[in-house]
Amino acid sequence: MAEIERTRHQGPSRSILTPQVDYWEEDLPGRDEEQPYKPQLIRLNKKNDTWMEIPCYTNKSWGVLWFLIAILIPPLIFVVYMFFGAKFYSSVGGCLLIFFGLFVLSSFIAFSFRAVMYSPRWTPIRFNRKRQKVYVYEFQQGWNPWARWPVVVKVFDWQDIYGERLFWSGRYTFGSQLVCAVCSPGTHQVLHRFPVTPVVGDIRMVWAEWSHICQYMQGRGVPTTPMFTDHPASWTPEGHQYRWPEDLDRESKTAP
Repeated sequence: MAEIERTRHQGPSRSILTPQVDYWEEDLPGRDEEQPYKPQLIRLNKKNDTWMEIPCYTNKSWGVLWFLIAILIPPLIFVVYMFFGAKFYSSVGGCLLIFFGLFVLSSFIAFSFRAVMYSPRWTPIRFNRKRQKVYVYEFQQGWNPWARWPVVVKVFDWQDIYGERLFWSGRYTFGSQLVCAVCSPGTHQVLHRFPVTPVVGDIRMVWAEWSHICQYMQGRGVPTTPMFTDHPASWTPEGHQYRWPEDLDRESKTAP
C-alpha cells in the first residue's frame, strides 16, 4: 500500500500526452520498456503465440435499466387506456398529447430494453504480436432507440499506443481504469483513446494488466491464467454479443 500511495502522490502532475484526458492519474511505463510489475490479466478470452483477445467490460448499471423499464410500463398502459378507453382523442389537442406521450414513453422503454438486452456486456480487444497491431471492437450505442447502433472495428499500430491510468472518484464509480491512447506516429499528440479495463478498486490490477499486454507484445512469456476465470452475467443473446467482420477476424488471428 505504501508503494501505491507514493505512486499517487509523487508522480508527474501532467501527462506527456496531449490533450490530457479527464481523470488522468498516471502515464504507465512505455510499451517497449522493462515492466516493473508482475504481469497478469484481469480476464482473458483466448491467447496463443500469434494473438491474444481480452474482454473489455463496462461499468453500466444494468439493474437500473430494468428498473426504468418496470416503472415506465404502468404510465404507458395508462396512456393507451386514455386513448382507447376514455375517448380522450375527441379533440385535436388531446389526440396530439396522447400521441406525444405514447412516443416519449415507448422511446424510453425501447432504449432501455435495447440497451440492456442487445448492447454487448463486453467488447473484445485483440493484440496480434506477429503483426504488432491492435484490433479494437467498438459498439457505438446511440441515444436514438429507433436508429441502428453500428459496430466499428478500429485497427492501430502497437508502436503508436501509450498506456494511461485514470482515477475515478465519483459517488457510483470509484477506482482506477486502464486506457490506451493512440498517438500520431512519432509524437505525443493523441488521436484516439479506448478503454482496456473497467474501473477497478485495486491499482495493482491496472499495473498488472498493462505489464501483461506489453510483455506479450514484446514476445516474452506471460502467465496463461488470468485473475478471474468467470464472466459476469449478461442478458444479451449470444448472437448479439459480438461478431467480427470476416476479413478483420482472419487478419487479427494470423501472422503476416
